[in-house]
Amino acid sequence: MLDKDTYYLKKTKILMLSIFNMVAKTEELALKETALNQELSVAEAHTLVAIGRHHKKTMSQIAAQLLINVSTLSIAVNKLEKKGCARRIKRKDDRRVVEIVLTEKGRKALEQHEKFYYNLVEETISSMDEESKKLFISSLENMASFFEKKLTELEAGQEEAEI
Repeated sequence: MLDKDTYYLKKTKILMLSIFNMVAKTEELALKETALNQELSVAEAHTLVAIGRHHKKTMSQIAAQLLINVSTLSIAVNKLEKKGCARRIKRKDDRRVVEIVLTEKGRKALEQHEKFYYNLVEETISSMDEESKKLFISSLENMASFFEKKLTELEAGQEEAEI
């Protein structure tokens, strides 16, 4: 028989991996269901979210938001441009700076993707009472805080190893 701490560790690990995989698969299948998003990968849909609907963003800003490097983002933006969802614009005041904007098709795809997530979250919490919602949000905030700190530590360790 497991002690309580070991039980909680194992149960948490299993649930985290399971939830991560199910969310990814659910998102992948949902993308295939919408006519506009059929041609988009999950990574491309996330790139649309990071680019956003209203403002021009630089490649560096988008890459930082997605936690990827600019060269990886460049590949994704190339694909989104070919699919007619995004375009690059060089700044008039500094031609070296490239900003990315969504096209009308990209904005519509983003709207569908955001609607999918809104509905998913709505379904997730709709049966919860007020206290359960507060506890759920608090738990998610704790996890987000933990992973933010862990990511910062790991990135700092990589930077030190590169020096």
